[in-house]
Amino acid sequence: MAKSLKEFQRQRRDYLEQLTGRDKRDMGLRIAASRKLFKTPLATADLHCHSLYSDGQSSVAENAARAKLVGIDLLFATDHGRITQKRDTDKLPNATWGEESHSGGFDMGLLQPKRAHKYMFKEPAAEGFAKGRELSPFVWAAHPMGFSPVGKRRFKIAFDRLMTIDDLAMEVLNGFDAMRSYYRTGVWGVKMMDALLCAGRAVTPVGVSDAHFLVEIGNSWTGVIGATKSPASIIKGLREGRCFASEAPLLELKCNGKLMGSTLRPRKGGAVKLRFRAADSFGLASVRLISGGKVIKEIDAKGAPLVEGTLTRKATGRPAYYRLECIANDDRRAFSAPVYVNWA
Repeated sequence: MAKSLKEFQRQRRDYLEQLTGRDKRDMGLRIAASRKLFKTPLATADLHCHSLYSDGQSSVAENAARAKLVGIDLLFATDHGRITQKRDTDKLPNATWGEESHSGGFDMGLLQPKRAHKYMFKEPAAEGFAKGRELSPFVWAAHPMGFSPVGKRRFKIAFDRLMTIDDLAMEVLNGFDAMRSYYRTGVWGVKMMDALLCAGRAVTPVGVSDAHFLVEIGNSWTGVIGATKSPASIIKGLREGRCFASEAPLLELKCNGKLMGSTLRPRKGGAVKLRFRAADSFGLASVRLISGGKVIKEIDAKGAPLVEGTLTRKATGRPAYYRLECIANDDRRAFSAPVYVNWA
């Protein structure tokens, strides 16, 4: 007798679980050890995950249990076009609700919307995201570059649309249908982030699993500096840009004592002092400071689990941004939100 599609999907999921279960437990231990080294208070969150309420293959409770295993403090259940999953998240200490919708040419994520957002396909991106913010305290563009190599024409179309969105947050790491988020979506997501920043737009990067199978949870996530595990604290940190997108490492960047996400206006010729920290208990290969789309400082970490450093530059009076990124010994990566100097 032929197997049903659901039976086939369940068998596929169970097989992947057998292959990767130990790796996920190891990742949870790795992140816990990194947090001890890092010492700075932070919360880890998966902002984008699907369940049986839409096209996910596991329950909200199963997803929340897996998130805890891999070191994620809070899971947002963001099923397509609905918030009925809230009836399950309300029973779980490490889960809350969100939604994945569509607006202005992009899939759109909303955290804790007041009601379900209606899919809108024809409106301009700026208008669509503004309407999303009327329902939700944090809205972002979900996988804006898609899931395949991006040609010049497609990149330009996405760039022009994203340029119109104020206070843009976007996924630079998305773990759907892949074991490595960076090579699936991050190569193009990070390139787009720098292109937008160089064009004068502020960008808050986030990392998500976009999990449809349990195996994808933990592929990438978002760290929020100074946040507790509560949804309100995490959302506040995201709105302020105190965050980084990660496959494993932890990052912190400060400029003249202000965290990433901050805007500074030093006098022309004054000092711009950058302090940065990166941690990964598995060991770090390199740490880089980026400005204007270029590496302005790179450290060969030589496998050290913790790297700290400073860099002082002169304020030119022109707008500038600085962001931090790192690569671990196993090539897993993390990307911080920028700090902004003399930004409009």
